[in-house]
Amino acid sequence: MLRRLTIRSFTLIDEIDLEFDGGMTVLLGETGAGKSIIIDALAAAMGERVSADLVRQGARKAVIEATFDISRRPAASEFISSHELSWEAPEVVLRREIAAQGASRSFINDTPVQSTITRQLASMLVDVHGQHDTLGLMSPSTHLDAFDAFALTDAPGLRSLMSERYQTLSRAARQVEDLRQRARDADADRARLQFIHDEIASIGPTPGEDTEIAMELRRIEAGEHVVGLAVSVRERLYAGDPSAYDLIRSAIESVRQLQQFDVNMQSVALDLESALIVCKEAAASAAILADADDRDPQRLEDMRQRHASLQRLIRKYGSLEHAVERLEAVARDLHEVEHLDDALDDAEREHALALSAASELAATLCQQRRAGSESFATLVNASLHEMGMPAASVRLDITPRELGPTGADGVEILFAANSGEPLRPLAKIASGGELSRVMLAIKRALLERIPTGTVVLDEIDTGISGRVARTVGMIMQQLAQRLQLVCITHLAQIASLADNFIRVTKSSSGDRTSVTAVRIGSAEAQRDVAMLLSGADVTETSLNGAKELMQRSSPKTARKAS
Repeated sequence: MLRRLTIRSFTLIDEIDLEFDGGMTVLLGETGAGKSIIIDALAAAMGERVSADLVRQGARKAVIEATFDISRRPAASEFISSHELSWEAPEVVLRREIAAQGASRSFINDTPVQSTITRQLASMLVDVHGQHDTLGLMSPSTHLDAFDAFALTDAPGLRSLMSERYQTLSRAARQVEDLRQRARDADADRARLQFIHDEIASIGPTPGEDTEIAMELRRIEAGEHVVGLAVSVRERLYAGDPSAYDLIRSAIESVRQLQQFDVNMQSVALDLESALIVCKEAAASAAILADADDRDPQRLEDMRQRHASLQRLIRKYGSLEHAVERLEAVARDLHEVEHLDDALDDAEREHALALSAASELAATLCQQRRAGSESFATLVNASLHEMGMPAASVRLDITPRELGPTGADGVEILFAANSGEPLRPLAKIASGGELSRVMLAIKRALLERIPTGTVVLDEIDTGISGRVARTVGMIMQQLAQRLQLVCITHLAQIASLADNFIRVTKSSSGDRTSVTAVRIGSAEAQRDVAMLLSGADVTETSLNGAKELMQRSSPKTARKAS
């Protein structure tokens, strides 16, 4: 359950630090006092999308921390351990930092995480029903999600598996269609690929070959100048009279005679012997150029044509390396084209397997949905009857539809508010008050199967009043016996039933407005409940009415004792 909520520099809030207990907690305050801001801050801590505009004016960042006791939430404990987010206490702290300049950051137990991870964990801890969620019932697309949470044995797991199998099926279908299209275009593809293959393969380029040929062409085209330079080098180093080789050898003989007078001459002799070897090898290298027969016109023409062919490939493919890569890719594509029938057979088998797996799971989902529809409708109808709609009726309309990521069923809630009226889509006939009660009834039914630690109801009392409001409040009080319930209400009939009270106030000083919130006791809460009865001017009559309403909330005492 939610144990603590700390909010700093968030919209109109400077700092709020609230502790929460079990049972039913109600946020009290005038309309516009900022009660929903506190719920918005909790949603931000849970990883919901936020904007930098939510940072308090003049602050560098907003920080929201929500601390939950997870000692009775094994799924949450397992999630935290699997993501290596544990710490010693049986608690988890969700923290959100929203920078005035830059992106927001999410933390779980002081470890930075992606907001998606925070949302996954938060969904196991708290269910927030905002002011606009009731309107979601107007869209049949939301009905399946709500009902599946009740009907499926493992709604998150089965829905996730169904989505995965449908994605696999979609990929297999695209692969089959792609191969069929390629088969239709095979002749044109084969001719195009073969042309590219032959164009490159007929030249047979080697990466770097163009550079080598260009260099050799420059040398050959230099002709006699290259030969003259090479002959000069050979003569001076070795073949001339005298040559450098002869002079070094003569010097070596003289140095050896000097060794008897200076021992250091020994190393000089060794250096000169090394120079002698280098001189001879250099002369041999020059001799190759001097003696090369590069004046064959045919060889020169062949080299020029080869160089021109390589340049054409470079202009077309960017480089010889890319041309070689293209050749290899085209060879693979040609192989595929030649074996399209085999590839198509394999793809169709994969598609058939994927379709079978997806259809089998969709049938399982359909079976569970149909099996759960009657009990779901029974629970919802019972709650509606309790909430002042004795003739109301709800039924789940489950119809086949094209296989998709949620299965092969369409689910819509049908509703009739009075006897004798035909069941029609909820969106077409329900009033605001009816929608609020249907939503609460659905929440109650869902909690029969998937109790969560904390439920937050933000103004679910829209459109109801009087005796019906009291009945709705008593149902909320019953839910609070099994879970922690936090709610915002403008109805005294509901607020008076709470176990715990938080007073939210808005005040202005100069040009700055601030929202604050504090826990108050039952005695103090009587005045706030009286304001809900009579408005801003609290009268003795409204105080007595509030006192009477709160004294009639007898289940509270028994719950606290338990």
